[in-house]
Amino acid sequence: MIPRRRSDKRDDFFNNAQLFNSKLFRYLSRIIVLYIFSAIFKSFDLSFIQEVRTSAFRSQIFSLFYVVFGLIVWEGGVAVSKYVEKRVVQDHVSGRLVILCGALLVYGALASFVFGFLYAELDILLFNRYEAWESFISVSYNMNFGIFLFYVLILAFNGITFYYKAWKEYQLKTERLMRENIQAKYDALRNQIDPHFFFNSLSVLTNLVYKSADLSAEYITQLAKIYRYILDKKFDNLVTIQTELDFLESYLFLISIRHQQSIQFQADVDEQVKDKGMIPPATLQMLVENAIKHNRFSTNDPLVITLKSEDGFLLMSNPLRKKTIPEISSGIGLNNIRKRYELASNMGIGVVNSGDYFIVKIPIILQ
Repeated sequence: MIPRRRSDKRDDFFNNAQLFNSKLFRYLSRIIVLYIFSAIFKSFDLSFIQEVRTSAFRSQIFSLFYVVFGLIVWEGGVAVSKYVEKRVVQDHVSGRLVILCGALLVYGALASFVFGFLYAELDILLFNRYEAWESFISVSYNMNFGIFLFYVLILAFNGITFYYKAWKEYQLKTERLMRENIQAKYDALRNQIDPHFFFNSLSVLTNLVYKSADLSAEYITQLAKIYRYILDKKFDNLVTIQTELDFLESYLFLISIRHQQSIQFQADVDEQVKDKGMIPPATLQMLVENAIKHNRFSTNDPLVITLKSEDGFLLMSNPLRKKTIPEISSGIGLNNIRKRYELASNMGIGVVNSGDYFIVKIPIILQ
C-alpha cells in the first residue's frame, strides 16, 4: 500500500474546508436543524396525536412550513445583524454586543408572532382546525412560547457568530495595518544606515588614495564587500550573530587602515549563540562606530572594545575616555538600535554607564 503524501492530505483538508464553508452545506445544515426542532415543537400542539388519520400529513405540512419559514427568518436574522453592525457606533465591544442581542430578541419575538399567525391561518385553510388559532389569540405558553424560544436561540447564536467573525476580521485588519506601519518605521530606520556608513567610508578612501594604491584597492574591495552585505540584508529584519560578526570583521579592517593599531576588538561569543542567536543587521558595527566616535584613543593607548555573550545578551563594552571636544551626534547610533529592537521583537537594549566603562546589553533573539 502506497502511503499518502502530505500534499494529498493538505488538499483533502482544503477541500473539506471549502465544503463546510459552501452555501450548500450551510443551507442543508440549517434545514436539518429546523426539521429536528419542528419535530420537537410539534409536541406543544396536542392536536397532532388526537386524530391518527390526518395527523401524519398535517405533521409533515407543519414541518415543511416550519423549515421554509425558518430559512426565511434565518436569512432575515443575518440581515439584521449586518444592519446593526454597520449602524451602531460603540467604542466598547460589550456595548455593541448588547445592542445586537437586543435587536435579535425583538426580531425573534416578531418572527414567533408572525409564525403563530401564519401557521394558525394555514391550519384553518387546509384542515379546518382552530386549535392553533385559539392558542395564538390567547397568547398561551404552549407552541408560541416554544417557537419564540427556538428563534431567540437560533437568531442570537447566528448574530453572535456573525458578530464574532466580523470582530475577528476587524482584528486581523487592524493587526495587518499595525504590522505594515511597524515595517514602514523599521525600513525608515534601517535606511538611515546606508548613506551614513557609505559617506563615512568614502571620506576615508579620499585620504587613502594619495598614500597607497595597493591599500586603496584592498580598501575598495572590503568596502564593496561591506556594502554588498548592507544591500543583501536590506530587507532582513534579523540576521544571525555569526553573519553580523563576519560583516564586523570587514568593517574592522577598514577601521584598522584609518586608525592603525589604536582600535582593538576582542570577541568571546559562544558558538551556539553565533549560529542560533539573531540581531538586527549592522547592530554591532553601529556600536563599534559609536564607541570610536565618542572616545579618545591613540597607538600608545588604544581603545579596547570587547564583545561577549552572557545570559541571553551580547555585552559590548569599552572604557570611557570622553573627547575634549565631543563630536556632534547624528542620532543614528543607540537610538536607531533601540527603536529597531522595539519594532522587531518588543525587547529593549540596556545601557550601563559606570563612569569607567560604557556597556550596551543587546538581547539575543533566538530563531
